[in-house]
Amino acid sequence: MIPLLLTLALMAPDPLRADPGQHGRPLRNDRNGLLEVNADYFALAANTGGDFYFWAPGEFATARLRIPLSGEPVLLAYGNVGVAQRSFAIPVESGARSLTIFSGAQRKDFAVLVRPDGTIVADGAAGAAIQSFRHMMIATIDVPVAGTWRLEFTGAGTFEVSAHVQPSRGDDALAFDDFDFLEPGGRPGHEGLFPISRELRKGETIPCSATLSGQLSAVQLAFVSPDDQPISTVSMEQDGGGRDYFGRCAIPSRPFQVAVTGRDARGLPFRRVESRVHSPIGN
Repeated sequence: MIPLLLTLALMAPDPLRADPGQHGRPLRNDRNGLLEVNADYFALAANTGGDFYFWAPGEFATARLRIPLSGEPVLLAYGNVGVAQRSFAIPVESGARSLTIFSGAQRKDFAVLVRPDGTIVADGAAGAAIQSFRHMMIATIDVPVAGTWRLEFTGAGTFEVSAHVQPSRGDDALAFDDFDFLEPGGRPGHEGLFPISRELRKGETIPCSATLSGQLSAVQLAFVSPDDQPISTVSMEQDGGGRDYFGRCAIPSRPFQVAVTGRDARGLPFRRVESRVHSPIGN
């Protein structure tokens, strides 16, 4: 289960402004404009795919927080910048039962969820529930329209944006079941490729494999930074029409996450991302 980290902040807030278009609750700044957070807890969330809760002083006790059911990760972005102004793409495949968006920052200025047709998701709309807090926005969409959703997000300091889907319950449900970097191994006469048992080295090129469920096309692997910025892509070839895909992966020179993308049976976008962060060694 993906861990949930609840962090209480200790600074006193000042008024800022409200999110336009969605549940207009006043946002607030704390001392120096940023909420005080525990960097160790945030790093733990970033390295394991957990949600880090940016609670303002006294907010949790009256929040009536409704923690949404989790699902498979489509987007995991964790960063620490002076000011973040980002548009996060969130691909949702056909048949998904729900979509959950979590966003938070030491200073959240703006967080608005946009449907594939360009309309803004408002709290109280059919099938939509938005929980807006001083430093966070959590949205749950039942039976989301397939296509690429967008989160328009502006804030400062440490931030997190994540998105999870609950896929179809059908036999053709799409899933990212497994991923491995590989190396030769085995005893004489039984040699083959096996999951790597050592640390990854910057710049090396090694075999890699992904196991996927469901009818997919145009499958591609992507390496992205922990804040979901693109690093490189890898072409993947399907093994005889089965669930396994293979490629040659050039290891980035900085920490990265593994994401897989493709198209479902209707040609709509599919994406999943590993919750762990890989930190290669060497120069």
